[in-house]
Amino acid sequence: MPERYKFLLVDDEPDIKEIYEIFLSNLLGKDFQFQFFLNGEECMNYMNNNCTPDDKVFVITDINMPIMDGFTLLKNLKESFRGVEVAICSAYDTNDYKTRGKDLGAIEFLPKPVDFERVASMIEERITA
Repeated sequence: MPERYKFLLVDDEPDIKEIYEIFLSNLLGKDFQFQFFLNGEECMNYMNNNCTPDDKVFVITDINMPIMDGFTLLKNLKESFRGVEVAICSAYDTNDYKTRGKDLGAIEFLPKPVDFERVASMIEERITA
């Protein structure tokens, strides 16, 4: 049986969690679950305490956040966890952000407002892998 992915969402706006819950439960079913963190440091603490370097983890992170921004989180995750995939998300849809994210190892740039159908298909690809 394939190893199950963990799905993590990182955004400094608490309302985002509820929006994702509504859209993703409608698109993926009520059983779909993800962990939510308000900044990169919370996410790294979770990863360090709950994941091995090889665990399959899919993270969607905002870029502009206090304490630890999304770029720093991406860099730290890629250095410590081989099994992690990260998509970065921002209202600032610029080539600089896209290039920096790609250079740090992001698999995708998701402009805000988020296309939840795209997010759901990215998750489904990992659920069925």
